[in-house]
Amino acid sequence: MDAIQIYAIAAGGTLCIFAFVNLLPLLIPLVTRISNFVSKHFRYPYILHRHRILGPWTRAGVIIQLAYLAINLFCVLVVLSWDGLKASNFSAAGRRAGTLAEVNMIPLLAGPHFAFLSDLLGLSLKTIRGIHRSAGWMTAALVLLHAMAAASDGPLPIDVSQNLFAVVGASLLCLLLVLLLPLFRKLSYELFLRSHQALALASIYAVWRHVPSDKYSPRAYIYITMGIFAATYLLQTGAVIVRNGVLRHQLSRATITHDAGAVKMQLRLSKPLTLDAGQYINLWIPSVSFWSFLQTHPFTVISWDAKDQDRLDLLIEPRRGLTRELLYHAKKGYTINPLVMFSGPHGASLSMGEYESVLMVASGFGIAAFVPHLKKLIHGYNTRAVRTRRIHLVWQIKNEADGLAVQEVLNSALKEDKLDDGCILSISVYVETKSSPKKPFGERATMYPGLYPGPAPLSEIFLAELSGNNIKVHAGEVGAEGEKASEPSESTSSTLQDAESGSRWTVEGDGRILVAAYRKASESAPSWVALQRVPSRARGTPRIVESQGGSSWDASASRRKSPGAPTA
Repeated sequence: MDAIQIYAIAAGGTLCIFAFVNLLPLLIPLVTRISNFVSKHFRYPYILHRHRILGPWTRAGVIIQLAYLAINLFCVLVVLSWDGLKASNFSAAGRRAGTLAEVNMIPLLAGPHFAFLSDLLGLSLKTIRGIHRSAGWMTAALVLLHAMAAASDGPLPIDVSQNLFAVVGASLLCLLLVLLLPLFRKLSYELFLRSHQALALASIYAVWRHVPSDKYSPRAYIYITMGIFAATYLLQTGAVIVRNGVLRHQLSRATITHDAGAVKMQLRLSKPLTLDAGQYINLWIPSVSFWSFLQTHPFTVISWDAKDQDRLDLLIEPRRGLTRELLYHAKKGYTINPLVMFSGPHGASLSMGEYESVLMVASGFGIAAFVPHLKKLIHGYNTRAVRTRRIHLVWQIKNEADGLAVQEVLNSALKEDKLDDGCILSISVYVETKSSPKKPFGERATMYPGLYPGPAPLSEIFLAELSGNNIKVHAGEVGAEGEKASEPSESTSSTLQDAESGSRWTVEGDGRILVAAYRKASESAPSWVALQRVPSRARGTPRIVESQGGSSWDASASRRKSPGAPTA
């Protein structure tokens, strides 16, 4: 390349950059329309709903999986050359499948922990898990094809080192697939996880010994895989060391208590941490039990502050394993001040402050996901930093005891709701128990067990919030007719479908609707999933956020009147 060609490329590139910057404001609306179209017709409609074994499958997910399968089949069965495309025979296809399996192993060992990899790539934890699952099954299928092709070429003498490690690698892969059965995962998830990781690393070593040393290209993929793994491992380790103050010899401590069957933990950090609402940490407490030094668990942080935090509050639902041990130690008074280490914060925060109305639906310990959002929204309202002027929390619990653990947290949020006489926060508590009498729930709410048997009227609550009648209006926003002034908006109609129950809500109104789902706030990483998005230019539009931690919705209590719930 001579100087004239370099000059031509530089001049043309500069002009293209100026043109792109100038046309960018015109491209953004086009990209938004395309994104809405893809979301409406591909990302949100389900082909198969959630099942005990399969699902949920969206149209977009099925298309991506089919495209992934087609690309791998093309790479195995078709040979590209200067003369054009040529079909490979079975033996050649088997060899190509072996090499392609090494390529598919790269995302399988891209990092030691999904949460860190999710933050590093800017993808959701659900997406990272989906990529890992798809790449794993594709690798297994390619290895099977490679083994079948090798067996068809004739017997494989085991006394040859390459053949021996081929058998070892295939055996390790089969064992890894067997351990994926739910039976083994339910026995001890931590043991399953460590065994899965150990078998994966052993398989990589067996593949490295199986590939001939004189063939550079196949071994290069293994070196790339291990190089990426080592880099992400060092980055994650460095982040944990810095955030936990290991170099300053001052680790974080935890205070473990219990309340109404729930575990409450407060972490006193060695250095302040920047953490947004809805984010979580992976916690390591080696002194809880014999195996706890091998365990890290994700927990949503329920505390929030506009500044960096030096104390983190966790609300934990005792189930089994580590969480049950934590409850045992808290009741017995053991390990009150243990050393802890953590990674994070992980996950992206869901921005709610741009919407005037926010509806949160939670069940059981799923409330933990919304506590920091409540604090952030009310603080933003008090400081005039958000547009939100209506928050409705709908919470379903099995009995009154489940609500006592969060009573203090909700009371603190209600106390902060004091600007302009407050009342932007409304709480409806639905209780399954029907025999208990009406009782105070905290200082500003009352619990009404059993008044509304059956499911809560979520569709009525949703439509009432969509109308915007409950949004708090300031005097300056009231027009001459006594009604709130609003900007013109596009009338929209949409159908919302619950992936769990299959129930459909038909919604008509003005505004943009975004439904999100939160899964297992107490013991798993937050996973926000958008279900429906309808474009509009409306001002007073609600944000609908659904937290699914249970299956039924019953009687209620609320601080302010809401559809289907008595006024407290």
